Amino acid sequence: MAIELYWDNDEKTVMLCEISDPWTWTQLFSTLEKIKSVTDRATHTIGAILDLTAGANIPGGSIFNPTVFGYAKKMFQMGEGGTGPIVVVGASPMIRTVYNAALTIDREKLAHFAFAKTLDEGRAIMDEKMRQYERM
Repeated sequence: MAIELYWDNDEKTVMLCEISDPWTWTQLFSTLEKIKSVTDRATHTIGAILDLTAGANIPGGSIFNPTVFGYAKKMFQMGEGGTGPIVVVGASPMIRTVYNAALTIDREKLAHFAFAKTLDEGRAIMDEKMRQYERM
């Protein structure tokens, strides 16, 4: 399968979503719904790492295609209202462009997103963000 979802730690506080080519928007949204379902039921903070390092190709071509841009915006909107941080690993410049465009509209709703170049860096960012959430 092009998208796999696992617990990334024994405490079951961080989920890891590995995305590899070829993947579809339908697969991605289905996985994000699963993450949302788990986080909505949880009584504790749950973070998610989306690893895009093996899934760099965006289905549908250019992010500047209105349909693809809409899908990318929806991806970020699905994280709104979540219980914890989301770290995106290996995001292409196009994904970052969509995020930055959405950020200008509503910075507060997207404040729980972070970006990392490697999975190790993503895990380090997640550890720090989870500590911040514990202090809240």
